[in-house]
Amino acid sequence: MQRLIIISVLVLFIFSCTRPEEAPKFRKVGDIKVTKVTGKEALLNANAYFYNPNDVKMTLRKVNIDVILEGKKIGTINQSKRTKIAALSNFTVPLDATFNIGDVGMLKSIMSVLGGKKMRAQYKGYIKASVHGIPVRVPIDYEEDIRLR
Repeated sequence: MQRLIIISVLVLFIFSCTRPEEAPKFRKVGDIKVTKVTGKEALLNANAYFYNPNDVKMTLRKVNIDVILEGKKIGTINQSKRTKIAALSNFTVPLDATFNIGDVGMLKSIMSVLGGKKMRAQYKGYIKASVHGIPVRVPIDYEEDIRLR
């Protein structure tokens, strides 16, 4: 009898744990800046904007996004972060990437971009979050014309 009570309590506990109904929604990438250029390397900073549609908080665990500029992969954002995400809220993930200007294959173009020319940027990858230890993977595939500052 005692075993049956313990099993019943465990089953109730497992089914009462709140699971995410939906993965966080990716909104956009914004606030893109080249913050430092040293020799042939440049540091790119941006923010990824999301919305958590669930009525439970989540924890961001990992960011893995390829940065593609004018059709050429220039770097990967690979960050492990443990950030709390509030329920039913917008949240921002800061992104940092270092890339080799030579990989873009057009130093003159990069310099004109820094002067204000628009370029096509694509961000492709995923973020990982979890709710009560249950992993959620959110795909990212976003393209836009950007002007680096």
